[in-house]
Amino acid sequence: MTPSDNDTPDWLRPARAEFARLQPDASRDAAVLAALTHQLQARRPPPLAAEAAEPRWFRRLAWGSGALGAAAAVLLTALLLLDPPGSQTARAAAPGSGFIPLVPEAEFRAALAAPGAPGAGTTPVWLQPAELPRERLAWLGLPFDASRADETVRAELMVNPNGQVLAVRILN
Repeated sequence: MTPSDNDTPDWLRPARAEFARLQPDASRDAAVLAALTHQLQARRPPPLAAEAAEPRWFRRLAWGSGALGAAAAVLLTALLLLDPPGSQTARAAAPGSGFIPLVPEAEFRAALAAPGAPGAGTTPVWLQPAELPRERLAWLGLPFDASRADETVRAELMVNPNGQVLAVRILN
């Protein structure tokens, strides 16, 4: 609803006329809009074929996934290069005893060489029967079947009189 000159009070008529004179017409509005659109399009680089096919977030996701995969590969490689626990001490066991040392080699040899070691009369270490989870075989550097991880393995523990476990021997 546009007010006519008859509805406008006398004191507002000069302001209305001045405002109508300053207001651009429709052709001028269209020209300004076309110029602004042209400037906006000139600022943007034309989209690449790859950008048109996939959004930016997809490229970020791809780069992030690649970086995460590379970090995981480096971590896995580092873990595989480390010796599993027990692999070095398994070589240090007394030949033919079947025990896998769980302590440093010097401490294990000292326990075996102590007076009264197994076979020398009194025993400074105790042999304790035990059942271990089968997954502990991997910690000892032994072959491990993941399909049987919930089963137990019969073992014998060589224990110091102070309660420290020195070695383990797998019986089955």
